[in-house]
Amino acid sequence: MTETKIYLNTWGAYNDGSIGYGWMTADEAEAFIEEDPERDGGEWFIADIDNYLGVEFRNLNYSNVDDVIEMIKRLEDMEEYERDEVVALMEYLITEDVQEAIEKHDSYIFYEDIESYHDSCDELIEQEMQNAASIVMRYFDYEAYHRDCDFDVYEASNGIVIAA
Repeated sequence: MTETKIYLNTWGAYNDGSIGYGWMTADEAEAFIEEDPERDGGEWFIADIDNYLGVEFRNLNYSNVDDVIEMIKRLEDMEEYERDEVVALMEYLITEDVQEAIEKHDSYIFYEDIESYHDSCDELIEQEMQNAASIVMRYFDYEAYHRDCDFDVYEASNGIVIAA
């Protein structure tokens, strides 16, 4: 995976006409700030993100730089499917707050797509119906059951299904 790059600046340097300190990874940015936290007035901001994570960050000019760097590092440590789940959860929660989605991630069940969710529903029915006579299973309407199951889930624009 390509690392996300951020373009750091301080408000003091910006007001003096500087376009910033250049592109750097989250680790490089963290070290750069630690090297001289009060550089050019010390009011740090992220001017831009070269984002390969698939996650939208809210208005960066007013975000806490340390929090954004920490979120980038957490997202980079995740597997791709976990980042997809975070993006889907942000959509479901109607939020642009990555941290909120990450913190609430473990409270939800995610499925790769609606078919995998339906497969899970089918397995549940088959487990419950094991003791039923096999003739009953012939008459079970899986399509109607799937429609009923779909009332309890949210399918995000990226295909991830969230069961609340």
